[in-house]
Amino acid sequence: MPRRRIRVRPPGLKPWTRIGPLGPFRGRLGLGWVVAPLVVGAVLVVAVWLVLFRSQAPGGTFEPVGPAASFAEGRARGVDLPGVFIGRAGGQLFVVVQEDGCSLSFCRTRYLDCRGAAYALDGTSPSRGSPDLLPPRIYKGTVYVDPAHPVAGSPAPAPRGSPPTCSR
Repeated sequence: MPRRRIRVRPPGLKPWTRIGPLGPFRGRLGLGWVVAPLVVGAVLVVAVWLVLFRSQAPGGTFEPVGPAASFAEGRARGVDLPGVFIGRAGGQLFVVVQEDGCSLSFCRTRYLDCRGAAYALDGTSPSRGSPDLLPPRIYKGTVYVDPAHPVAGSPAPAPRGSPPTCSR
């Protein structure tokens, strides 16, 4: 005797109702009722993606200092924060802050501090010292700097003999 196939139908359907590829209600509701939940689901997935993974401007103690395009390659300039200079070398921004009580200035292609020690645009010195550096962030073309969290460096020792000067 052949086995009888068990068929499960949604409640409320007559035994002779055909169940098509889109479900038993396709004929009653139309194709729009099948497409609409797919569209709503896609919109919800995109909305959740934007809320969870959207980049935001740096918060906390970060402060905007200017547009990233205003910092030219091989040059440095001071910003509105006291004692802070931003230079660009190799396409990367470096934020250098002067030591307490020792002024810092930019001369041609290097920084000079009050003792005459010279630093490259990235804050390094041939005498193996460096001033404090600040972490920069770029968001939508604007540079943000965090003056509250410097990466502490130890200043280069003062040069022997006559300190280097900036002759313009």
